[in-house]
Amino acid sequence: MTDVERSEAQPAPRPSPWARVLGLFLPGEGPALREVARTAGWYPLVILTVLNVVDELDRAAFGIFAPEIQRYFDINDTALGAIVGAQFALLIIAGVPIGYWATRVNRARLLRWSAAVWSVFSTATALAVVLPAFVVTRLGSGAGRAGVEPVGKAFLADQYPPTVWNRVFAVHNAANPLGGILGPLMAGGIGLFASGDDAWRLAFPILTIPTLIALVAARRLRETESQMAKLVLGATMSVTGAPKGEGFMPSVRRVIRIPTFRRQIIGIGVLGFGLIGILTFGSLFYERVHNLDETGRGVVFGILGVASLVGTLLGGNIGERVFQASPSRTIYLIGGGIAVFSIIIAGSVFIPSLPVTVTVQWFAIVAVSICGAPLAAMVTAITPPTLRPLMFSLLGLCIALFGGVLGGVIVGAITEASNIQIGLATLAPFGIIGGLLMARGGATVEADIAAANAA
Repeated sequence: MTDVERSEAQPAPRPSPWARVLGLFLPGEGPALREVARTAGWYPLVILTVLNVVDELDRAAFGIFAPEIQRYFDINDTALGAIVGAQFALLIIAGVPIGYWATRVNRARLLRWSAAVWSVFSTATALAVVLPAFVVTRLGSGAGRAGVEPVGKAFLADQYPPTVWNRVFAVHNAANPLGGILGPLMAGGIGLFASGDDAWRLAFPILTIPTLIALVAARRLRETESQMAKLVLGATMSVTGAPKGEGFMPSVRRVIRIPTFRRQIIGIGVLGFGLIGILTFGSLFYERVHNLDETGRGVVFGILGVASLVGTLLGGNIGERVFQASPSRTIYLIGGGIAVFSIIIAGSVFIPSLPVTVTVQWFAIVAVSICGAPLAAMVTAITPPTLRPLMFSLLGLCIALFGGVLGGVIVGAITEASNIQIGLATLAPFGIIGGLLMARGGATVEADIAAANAA
């Protein structure tokens, strides 16, 4: 045997454990995102990400000024949780029919109208002087933002190939933590210069200005060719890809029947409370336990927003590599991240040191944020292309209904009965149960992907 043959016959050395860990943070074997963007273009990804950033500013203003708003309207924690839950419930419930309509209409135009509506209601929040008017403006703002997530993600799935979905969704999802960094810092800055319980009235119209700028920048956004083809074929085929005449509820039932999606619902609900409830109740926690004012809370949530941004971007590469190795491992990654996040957050609220609390929560948020892009890529893969806007809407419904509404009301009620720390600690058992139930989807995900490709 020659030296060349002998060297070829020897197995390649196994990488060290450290090298394998570092390898998780590298992209998968798909083409570089910049290469794909040369063909598909950067503009859709950039403008949809920007729209996703600015819709977080309104949410951040409400979260940072929640204690001041609570005192102004003289409402208790349960009522505050109900307002937060109702706003996000309407946001997502409205998103379901909007997700269905998105299969029938020009999605680019729909996204621009959504931005215009939430801008109007966000600005009107500053004018509310009685609680019913305030609730109406918050509900209107939520309804206006309803189409941004489901319609935007479905638009991107049509615009870019599956080989880069994880990274595309990671960039798009990164808008949420980026808004979570900018929003609290901007709101905290407003609170610094406009002190008093009425400072929130100034925050909402100021934080609406970036939305108006993004709305102007989105004027060149155009519908993808695949969606235009669906509209043309509408005379012979329904927009859901089913025989013509299939309506809204039959389309919803088709999505809910996907086995992997059914097994995700409770875990997604826990993720929803992490995304929705933590900002509002976390603000109360930092005021009551650590005596932080709106400026201090803005700084803390800006720091935690960095954790979300880091985890979201890491999730693009990690999710891509894990999904290429085994789709079922993606499910385990998501379920594990949710369980770890819930346990750490529940324990962190009893830590007396503010720096240690923020540090521990920082790593918990990284863990759960890693799940975002893999979750979006997974539900995209198990859903027939024509049903994707509806699937993302139903995914958001689970996040808002189980996480935002039920989670917010339950934590608010427990907080009233005991204290804010006990209320936030209730997240742990739900997170463990949700993560375990979500992991059960690993048994069906590959079959669902095959069925979606055959549809």
